[in-house]
Amino acid sequence: MARPMETHDDIAIAEIVIYSFILIGALFLCKTHGFGRTAGWLYICILSLARLIGSSMLLATINDPSNTSLYVGWLTLNGLGLGPLILILLGLLSRCFDSIKRQGGPGVLPIYQRAIQLLMLAAIILISVGGANSDYELDGSSPSVKYNSECKIGVILMIIVLVLVLGQFFLALRSQSYIADGEHRLLIAVGASLPFVVVRLAYTCALILGGHKQDVWLYLGAGIIMEMMVAIICEAVGFTLS
Repeated sequence: MARPMETHDDIAIAEIVIYSFILIGALFLCKTHGFGRTAGWLYICILSLARLIGSSMLLATINDPSNTSLYVGWLTLNGLGLGPLILILLGLLSRCFDSIKRQGGPGVLPIYQRAIQLLMLAAIILISVGGANSDYELDGSSPSVKYNSECKIGVILMIIVLVLVLGQFFLALRSQSYIADGEHRLLIAVGASLPFVVVRLAYTCALILGGHKQDVWLYLGAGIIMEMMVAIICEAVGFTLS
């Protein structure tokens, strides 16, 4: 028996519409800039796919409300959104540092960037595995989740990674005079996106570390909209680059 449409479902429909356009834009940027320079745009593609698949899984529960796997898949993909957001910023900062180093300024060693990416990969894996094995209580499209220790460790790793990304941002800010003309807007995009990423991380901490129940409007305001803003800001800047 089908369940009635709820606010989460309306949000999912809006996500499918918006992220379809974001995905098309990100694919265009990947094609335009070449795969050697697509770090940030590639992660926008990953975020878009996660949101499209997750929203589709939630909408599928309307006709199959007893299918727990669909809810678990939706919630797990929701938890993964923060990883691509931070990696988008890391990719844009990498391009900034490439420009800085070409002009003789101080840069960040590639091994350091890879270490941060590996930390984020570990966080994403922990949250994925932990999310799939957490305890769920379903109430329509508003489930209660008791997250396990793997999820909590994953969130702590994400906090560490974001702190490291913030450090890179301030280092790039100090060396911005070395950035080539036309690429300063990358740094502006990172600076404009960071507040949204911080709010998104705080929301994740409240859910997983604080044990707060997911509220639909908080989910929309502190989760979905924050992710969309970062994707739109970074993508818009990408279209202005040569």
